[in-house]
Amino acid sequence: MKDWILALDIGTSSTRALLWDTEGNLIKPCEAQIKYSLHTTPDGGAEIPAEALFQYTAQCLDSILEQATAQGGTVRAVGISTFWHSLVGIDSYGNALTPIYMWADTRSAPQADRLRLELDELALHRRTGCRIHPSYYPSKLVWLRETQPNLYHSVARWVSPSEYLFGRLFGAQAIRVSVSMASGTGLMNQERCEWDSTALGQYGLEEAQFSPIINLNEPSRGLRKEFAERWQALKEVPFFPAVGDGACGNVGSGCTSPERFAINLGTSGAVRVLWRESQLPTRPIQPSGCWHYRIDKERPLIGTAFSDGGNVYLWLQESLKLPSLEAQERYIESAVPGGHGLVFLPFMSGERGMNWNPKARSALIGMNLDTSPLDVVHAVMEAIAMRFALAVGQLSDLFPQVQEVIASGGVLSKSPAWAQMFADAIGQPITLTEEPEASSRGAAQLAMEAEGTLGSSDWQTRMGKTYLPNATRFARYQELLAEQERYYQRTIL
Repeated sequence: MKDWILALDIGTSSTRALLWDTEGNLIKPCEAQIKYSLHTTPDGGAEIPAEALFQYTAQCLDSILEQATAQGGTVRAVGISTFWHSLVGIDSYGNALTPIYMWADTRSAPQADRLRLELDELALHRRTGCRIHPSYYPSKLVWLRETQPNLYHSVARWVSPSEYLFGRLFGAQAIRVSVSMASGTGLMNQERCEWDSTALGQYGLEEAQFSPIINLNEPSRGLRKEFAERWQALKEVPFFPAVGDGACGNVGSGCTSPERFAINLGTSGAVRVLWRESQLPTRPIQPSGCWHYRIDKERPLIGTAFSDGGNVYLWLQESLKLPSLEAQERYIESAVPGGHGLVFLPFMSGERGMNWNPKARSALIGMNLDTSPLDVVHAVMEAIAMRFALAVGQLSDLFPQVQEVIASGGVLSKSPAWAQMFADAIGQPITLTEEPEASSRGAAQLAMEAEGTLGSSDWQTRMGKTYLPNATRFARYQELLAEQERYYQRTIL
């Protein structure tokens, strides 16, 4: 029998289960995936029922275990990658009393605005790694307390979706929060890796409303009877605490030191730097446009995230009368930077980094009767690349030792012209990883590390094409970025 690691990748739009061998290779064709959509509301709500998400996960486990048995493999550990910043209210038995309020839920924007005026946001950011923003727990909880007080006060504990999952699988004693999940709440002290008592007091919260924080090497074992009978192969297998999907993506793409920046461009986007505290003599102070999260007590993560990326590109494909993707690629490859004369502000889903403005909205400036759909596509692609360049610039000041920028996500691999544009806008070479499942791979690797069978060495990561920047185009993109920032100041602030 072959030993495999089962990785659950619980995402915003689907849950997947994949199998990895102990050398970091994906077991093909084994895969289970269930897609779903969030429930959204006109006032900015974004939710999913907690029990529905659990059932999707359980169905993926049904399928992947059946495939593993057919392939003659044995699961030795389970690693979990999942989205950050989302929460659900449970009772004392672990039953969900609320839906999962997702990271994309912006209904608490008015509360966030007020809290910024009332509190010292800089001090909170320095301690918790998080700005005051609707993505994080504090403004969501203040909003619920003010708008649904009866529901709020009926909740015994506020937990992440992964904590709810562990409670369902192992019982109430397993409802514990990983350092990684707690680090993305806006309530954990990043230096001490414990709930920040000052922040809790300022928001009118108590530590008893949240789960005990545990490190990555503290798994749960011994499934409840109904699930032990359903998945006998997992009965005593260790399930390691969940890790944020972005952090897993860094590990899975080989970006585990301050010499490598990770860029991800999928539906949304992010730039991240991961390191071990022993690798740097002093702890960097994150810039105002960035967040600070963790994998565990030894590995911090600094970066920034963008709500808009491939989702805007997809919207363009569906909304404009465009030629084929091949024709678009040829046009973008030969186009002069900024030759369309347009300025696009890429905030169709609001803004997280760099300015944390949830009320930011997109604007397309400079159109005339000669503007073509291809001009609009070109302007949008450039605008998104320049926001990434802005973030990389801030992080490069913090981590001058950077030597490589590694990009993952299907969007850039499908558009070489956009990948080249990113290199030109950033002014550094960009290498595409050939690991298509970076987050799942990272979750599997972290499970093996926590199990004690891999040590601290990385699996070998396969790399693809490197795009070299054009100095002339880089200079032009710097000018265009300054113009974009001027319009941002006039239009959004």
